[in-house]
Amino acid sequence: MDFFATITALENEDGKKIFEVMVNDTISFCIRIFIFLFVFYIGKKLISIILSYIDLMSKDRFDVGARQFSKSFVKLGLYIILFLIGMLVFGFKEQSIITMISAVSLGIGISLKGFLSNIAGGVVILFTRPFTVGEYIEVNGAFGEVYKIDVFSTHINTLDSKRVIIPNNVMLSSNVINHDANEYRRIKLEIPVSYECNQKKAVEILENISKTFEGLEHDRRSFINIMEYADSSVNIYFIVWTKREGYYRTRGNLIAHIIEVFNKENIEIPYNKLDVNIKNIRGD
Repeated sequence: MDFFATITALENEDGKKIFEVMVNDTISFCIRIFIFLFVFYIGKKLISIILSYIDLMSKDRFDVGARQFSKSFVKLGLYIILFLIGMLVFGFKEQSIITMISAVSLGIGISLKGFLSNIAGGVVILFTRPFTVGEYIEVNGAFGEVYKIDVFSTHINTLDSKRVIIPNNVMLSSNVINHDANEYRRIKLEIPVSYECNQKKAVEILENISKTFEGLEHDRRSFINIMEYADSSVNIYFIVWTKREGYYRTRGNLIAHIIEVFNKENIEIPYNKLDVNIKNIRGD
């Protein structure tokens, strides 16, 4: 008890009880922490409401990619504003916050060039629209459907359901092949037939398929011609058009149909064969 009384009796230079000052400072700090967390909680709720409102407002005006980018950009800005408000509520002075922002901005400008270039890349993608969500693109060896475009990166789902995340600055500095940029796509097949079969008949069959097969654009000009004498086959180029929606399904069905018709018409499609002959040689 004497020790506690001694501690509580200590005074600072201003004549105030040190123990009372510590208790008051602790209570004040806890109150500020509570207010900061409360403001942050309310701010998160407000941000969620604002973002949902942005979704409703932009649904009919922008495509999915533009909505995703705008939402992520606004979300980043709102959280920065919320953090600054929280610091003011916590007790930081405006001058201190300005000084801190200047120092952080300088540090970001020096060490996070890639970070800023990703944001700039996202803005360029948003306005130039070299591709949109749902289109199939090929970039940096990755091929798949654009799943999401946000502030920092572009997300691609490959055909085998892998998620490839590519920074936006890489997207701008790389050659991007957009397979769905146009309304129609060409199906280009190199079809081999054997030397022994009737090649003219094969071309006539393919011409008939190009005019009757469901899913092809019969009004657009096709190209069907013998183009090459290969080592074990005569190669026919078969180039037709289809709409970009359902391209791979139409292409696959078309290949299966060509094989089926060729088999019925005795048009042989050569393939590698291995003939094994076994001889029984008797020794004398």
